[in-house]
Amino acid sequence: MTASASDIANDVTVVDANDDPQPPVDQRLVIAIVALIAIVLVWLLYRLLTSDWLPIGDYRTLQLRVADVGGSETPIVGVYSRYQWNHPGPLLFYALALPYRLSGSSDIGLLIGALLINLGTIATTLWIAARAGRRAFVLVGFFIALLCLGMNPAGLADPWNPEFVILSVFATAVACWRVVFGDRVAAIALVLFGSFAIQCHIGSALPVGLLIGIGATALIVRSVRGKDRSHDRRTALSALGVAIVCWIPPIIEQFTHSPGNLRLIYEFLRNPPRATTGFSTGVQIVFRFLSVPGYWVRGEEPTHITSALNTSGWAIPWALVALCIAAWWAWKKNWRSELALCGIAGALVVAGAISSSRIVGAPAPYLLRWMWAIAAFTWLAVAVVALRQIALTTFGRRHANNLVAVATIVVLLTMIIRGVNLAPLRLSESWTRAIAALTPPVLAAIENAPGPIYLADGYGLDGSAGLDLLAQAEQAGLQVRRGPSWAYIYGDKRVINRDDAASELLYLTGSTRLQFEADPRYREIVTYDPLTPDQRAEYDALVAKYAGIDVPAGMSAFEQARAREDLMSQWVTTELASKSPSDDFKRYVKLLLAGETVSVFLSNGPPANNGISTTPLAH
Repeated sequence: MTASASDIANDVTVVDANDDPQPPVDQRLVIAIVALIAIVLVWLLYRLLTSDWLPIGDYRTLQLRVADVGGSETPIVGVYSRYQWNHPGPLLFYALALPYRLSGSSDIGLLIGALLINLGTIATTLWIAARAGRRAFVLVGFFIALLCLGMNPAGLADPWNPEFVILSVFATAVACWRVVFGDRVAAIALVLFGSFAIQCHIGSALPVGLLIGIGATALIVRSVRGKDRSHDRRTALSALGVAIVCWIPPIIEQFTHSPGNLRLIYEFLRNPPRATTGFSTGVQIVFRFLSVPGYWVRGEEPTHITSALNTSGWAIPWALVALCIAAWWAWKKNWRSELALCGIAGALVVAGAISSSRIVGAPAPYLLRWMWAIAAFTWLAVAVVALRQIALTTFGRRHANNLVAVATIVVLLTMIIRGVNLAPLRLSESWTRAIAALTPPVLAAIENAPGPIYLADGYGLDGSAGLDLLAQAEQAGLQVRRGPSWAYIYGDKRVINRDDAASELLYLTGSTRLQFEADPRYREIVTYDPLTPDQRAEYDALVAKYAGIDVPAGMSAFEQARAREDLMSQWVTTELASKSPSDDFKRYVKLLLAGETVSVFLSNGPPANNGISTTPLAH
């Protein structure tokens, strides 16, 4: 007899121990795993506490908003999006606020906070799995270890919002599975981690929403037709209460602002401003994540030179093939728990394909971090079925779970051998060097400048360097502000109308620097050049070779530089379209990656009409 959906939702079936053995785990293996985990965490903490990590770009923006929690500017929306709305909610800010404050509002406090959040997610997921039995516990632990291997131990301390969705989506999926069988802890975790994932990054909304929907449906069915309806109803009410608490801030924002952030997100998803990837490409993306070796284990996705995910060609989705076989076997054996697990995994794969097809613009890898969790959960479903079958053999009755424990030890040892790589936590080494060199002299120069100081817009290194100055000036009690259009990113207190400022600060790169060198209304504070004199000469020689111009009489240095930039842009476009870029282009890119020259100018009075843009571009 096979199990119906209502049968699965109604009860945790009691089966014969001979049909569902739960082999023990050797205590020595447990001790080895705990010791290895301790080594990884101690090493990671040591590297974090002794690092000179500087939050730049999105990290610095995150820090500003975390610092606002508890004050009059407490965020009620999430991290900003490059499409001029915010991700749905502020749970990430709230979760990071306490460890950040306890660290004395230090930069490293963000990293420690991220680590604590991820460790809490891992611990809760293991707790839920343990309530389902030893087999679920050891397998969930193994796949979490694999995810952490892919993330690199340092990834556990990465406060960037797309990174948080990896473990939170996996936790939501595990919780959904156990909610089907009435686990109250899992129901609360389902809502909490699901809300956290969606509020961190809207890209995870469809798969996470599906998981919450499955869990809610199961609870409703159990509350009406289950054997312990009062327990299930209390569980449903508890989960509903957690959901209300999680979503109060964004709901308040929606009703107190026009059009409201949730409305902006809805309009964006309904009418995307640019073409989406399309369903065929979405399926290709999912197949690649479900192939072998998985991106989630390798810790990286193959990309084009444009940094977009390589979606050309079809990969064999071995995880999906294995899932179909596992689901058939669970159905044949009438294994209700395993069948439910396979069904949830299959639904997630479909949701992943649909979500991947709706990505606006190029499918950058960070937009698909939640696919790591779906791939891991799919293999988890396969492994749960396989291990139950192995446990029915004479050898498996004693050693099935020990095999998984040994595999987990291998993963942890691999993690230790690879070491802790903090490089992914640095947005750009070249930008970090530039910002570290620029901020101190600029802070010193503006200390006695009339305020408030209007900080002109910037969208690359100039923008990140200016943002670092804004943050450190705030800590020093100096009033540095950007234009009102940046309020959704920095908060209202960090913006000002340009006409209300007493001074203006400009971070300039490229030819624009030359435009202000001779302007008497501004004085140059500092210029940073990342290249050595020899490298600069080599760079100039390449520009002269591919963007040489005959200089007409009266043509200013600024106009000459602008003309060369246009010609270089055409050359770069041609090289990018070529199947075999030239050696000169490769060398040019290498020099370019060293960083841009940045000049900082301070006005001699109120901001002048200098033509600098005041509308933020996509970040």
